[in-house]
Order: sequence, then C-alpha cells, then structure tokens
Amino acid sequence: MRVRRDFEHHLLTLLRHRPVIHLPSVKRLLGLCEQQMQREPHSGWLTFWSLAAHYFSGLQHDPGREFTAAEAAAASQVLSGLLLREQFNPDQSPSADSLEVVNHLLFLDQADVITQRLVNTLHVCATEPEPAVLDSLQEDARRMAMLAHDVSLAAVQQVADALASQLARLRAQRVVVDLSASLQGAQEVSRLLHQFAVGNSHVPQETVLAALRGE
Repeated sequence: MRVRRDFEHHLLTLLRHRPVIHLPSVKRLLGLCEQQMQREPHSGWLTFWSLAAHYFSGLQHDPGREFTAAEAAAASQVLSGLLLREQFNPDQSPSADSLEVVNHLLFLDQADVITQRLVNTLHVCATEPEPAVLDSLQEDARRMAMLAHDVSLAAVQQVADALASQLARLRAQRVVVDLSASLQGAQEVSRLLHQFAVGNSHVPQETVLAALRGE
C-alpha cells in the first residue's frame, strides 16, 4: 500500500504540472521503479516495472519540451498496473491476463510516441540537420530498442538498433548523407508496431536493414 501511495502522489503531481515536465517527480518515480525492479520476483511484473522506468527515464530527455497528451496517456497504464499489483495472484489466469494487457498498452503508448517523433522529425530534416537533432533521433531509436527488448519484440528491436547505429555513424563522421534510409527505418518500426498491435508478428524487411547498415 505504501508503494502505491508514493507512486500515486508523485504521478499526480507530475500530471498536475502539465504541459511542463516536473523533473523532481520524474526522478522520484524513476527511483521507485528501480527499487521495485530489485525486489520483484515475478517476470511479468519485472517487465511492467522496466517499461514504467523507461517511461519516466524518457521524460528526463530534453525536459524543456512540452509534456504532450500522448505521452501522458501512458501514465494511466502505470496507475492501472499499480492497482493490479496490489491484488495480483499469479495462480489466477484473469490476473495474469490483466497484467499482459497493461504491459501491452504501456509498451504501445510509449512506442507510438517515439515512432511518430522519429518519423516526423526525419520528414522535416534538411540534408544537414543540426548535431543536436541527430543526438535526439539516436536517443529515441535506442529507447525504442530497449522497449522492444522488454516485450521480446525482436523484429522491432533489430530495426531500432540498426537505426540507432546508423545515426551514431552519421554523427561521429560529421557527414550527413541522404536521410531516406533513416526515414525508411523509422517507418519500418512503425509498420512492425502496427502489426504487433493487431496480434500479428512479422520479420523486418531485409532491404531496410541493409540500407541502415550501409550495405
């Protein structure tokens, strides 16, 4: 009960400050997630705490930006998970099913925000974007790969990892080539996520992976 009260207090404070990202609340919530990950014996709940930690960690990235309604939507899944954890019984299938739904939605809420930002930013990028833009894109690709790893979505993780590596090369070499391969990679992540959302699993397109790897 104490854990839920702490989470709810800081989470509601975070939401009340919208559209500003209230960093003290974010840091406290991230710390609470990390504590629960160390104590959690159940694999499904480890996934939940890890997804929640990625959510709060992502809010620390570029904190001066607006805390959007789409990002805030994931907070409802965190609250749902907290309530479910108090009454969770691993021997009861309805409880296990409810946890799977919460994790599924918490993942998709975050993944949708990241992929839309990747696609939109790459669409408007000039042929020579600022280094800060490449940094932001690379960080988003890395976060997408970590989220996909949490839910064992190998196809998305593979494309997101390749995209992050490609963006790192562009930044390190200070040579920005045509970013069409990057855009294709972000769009491929979005395609795979849509397939996952409707219950289908697909492998990534090899042509997209090859372009990201410079092959």
